[in-house]
Amino acid sequence: MKKAVWGIVIAIAVYTVLVLRSDIQNVVSAADSVNPVWIPLFLILPLFNYAVRFLKWQYFLHRIEVKVPVKESFLVFIAGFSMTVSPGKMGELLKCSLLKKRRNIPIEKTSPVVVAERLTDLISMVLLALIGALLVKSRIALPAAGAGAVFVAAAMFIVMNRRAWDLFSKVAHRIPFLGKRKHLFDDFRDASVKLLDMKSLAVSVPIGMVSWGIEALVLCVVAASMGYHLPPGVALLSHAAGSVAGAISMIPGGLGLTEITIDGILCDYLPAATATVTTLLMRFATLWFSVVLGITALIALKKNQ
Repeated sequence: MKKAVWGIVIAIAVYTVLVLRSDIQNVVSAADSVNPVWIPLFLILPLFNYAVRFLKWQYFLHRIEVKVPVKESFLVFIAGFSMTVSPGKMGELLKCSLLKKRRNIPIEKTSPVVVAERLTDLISMVLLALIGALLVKSRIALPAAGAGAVFVAAAMFIVMNRRAWDLFSKVAHRIPFLGKRKHLFDDFRDASVKLLDMKSLAVSVPIGMVSWGIEALVLCVVAASMGYHLPPGVALLSHAAGSVAGAISMIPGGLGLTEITIDGILCDYLPAATATVTTLLMRFATLWFSVVLGITALIALKKNQ
């Protein structure tokens, strides 16, 4: 609960800074120009994103031979969104805890799925940022894409390389909490290797590109609701670059860095106030909407215990 409160506090601070930077009167005017007819589409596109990402969740569970009824699996998947505002979204390990509690599936068996989700999402985002940069002929996303690529490469090297993993394990075992669970490390790595092999990447990365690409279009829709045309390439570029920057920062929900990155890129294509409103509405329709859905799914799961 405390982390959630701090997430809200950080969000309010960041959003206030963005509004003040763009001049509050201009921001209010831009917000007033939003055509409410478009608002349902703000939320429909993220729902498509979640539906496609659920396919990846199911695929990963299949790869590690975990069987859960589709309806229950979907609720568990959505419930993970309640912890979206956590460092690197790793609070989504809640899904593993729910599967342990409901199906007695060992956490060490399912936790690699969450790690694989995050890493393959990051790969997809890096590729989308590069595609967006090519479409609009901009180099602005290259630092974020490069940092994301280095982060993914380092993480995958540690997991896939036996010597690197043994060295990582040796260091991790010095932490009392992890040292008591030495026997779980090899199980975790075995599952991770299976989820991050070339066969898995060939399925999961394209799924991620489709799902996050759909969500990026929220920026186009929000801009259109205020009478502006935002090229899809710019939407891909700003959304992906912002998401990568937020992810590798490990800031809860990417709060601050994600918004600043998206807003900064959009300012090159939209009036400052319009760019700010577009950024904030997009984040409300994706980040905070997903948190609400996650809490709702979590309540539904508790009722069905």
